[in-house]
Amino acid sequence: MKVLSLFDGMSCGQIALNKLGVSVEDYFASEVDKYAIQIAKKNFPTTKHIGDVRDISSDMLPSIDLLIGGSPCQNFSFSGSKKGMTTKENLEVTTLEQYLNLKEDGFEFNGQSYLFWEYVRLLKEVKPKYFLLENVNMSIKWKDLISNTLGVQPIKIQSSSVSAQSRTRLYWTNIPNVEVPKDKGIVLGDILEPKESFKLPQHVQDRLKIYDKPKGIVYGDTKKETTKIGQRDECFSLEGISGCLTATMYKQPPQYIYKNEAYKLSPTDCEKLQTVPVGYTEGVSNSQRYKMLGNGWTVDVVAHILSFIE
Repeated sequence: MKVLSLFDGMSCGQIALNKLGVSVEDYFASEVDKYAIQIAKKNFPTTKHIGDVRDISSDMLPSIDLLIGGSPCQNFSFSGSKKGMTTKENLEVTTLEQYLNLKEDGFEFNGQSYLFWEYVRLLKEVKPKYFLLENVNMSIKWKDLISNTLGVQPIKIQSSSVSAQSRTRLYWTNIPNVEVPKDKGIVLGDILEPKESFKLPQHVQDRLKIYDKPKGIVYGDTKKETTKIGQRDECFSLEGISGCLTATMYKQPPQYIYKNEAYKLSPTDCEKLQTVPVGYTEGVSNSQRYKMLGNGWTVDVVAHILSFIE
């Protein structure tokens, strides 16, 4: 199989294919983050990195069997700007032809979510047998636009079915007969190993409040008296699951409660939550590990989808 992975990150797609035992003859990866590239090369030395997605053309590539990618989500996310695919002048970009004309005319775009159109451009140029696109849950307007452009409806999969993380994602694919995975019932206590070095400092422990009744998956918080509760104040129970890992969690990793004390997730914990092999992201700073894991895929979800390839 020859694979083209756009927005490859630390190469979670390659981990998924490896888990399935798929023989990959060539794996072409488009990525610009030097730390993610470093980790991908460490684990998969034969990866062929081919640069920025905007600079790739089909004449650089052989015949491709599988195109995969998770285009940037920040402008689609309900926790982001929600501007979707727009220019700096807030002109909505709704077709590939329009995008290519705007690009040629030198227009600038809001954020990075407009790069979905580069995925579409290469999908049309490369004409792979199979494709898979991942993105966040988003407004109906943008979801329908993506669905109409790709010609398929997305499959909504919650990562908690295969892990102990709440992470809802949409997956557009032409792989036939894909079903939602069965829930394995995994909780944080099944995978975490609390370490003293990741226990929060005493002044934070003093603020820990454990709720009498959990608020959803949140069992407590460590917020200051003078502030409103935010996601970074939330604490999860080992008997439940965590919130969604994000690219900005390096500022303050998600917290959980163990023996009535507050801990933060370690990079190893986050690897387990993303079903990435333990130690996979070692070799860069913890901040970069948190960032790439938050940006990455839940590998077992992607492996489940790819397992339906005939």
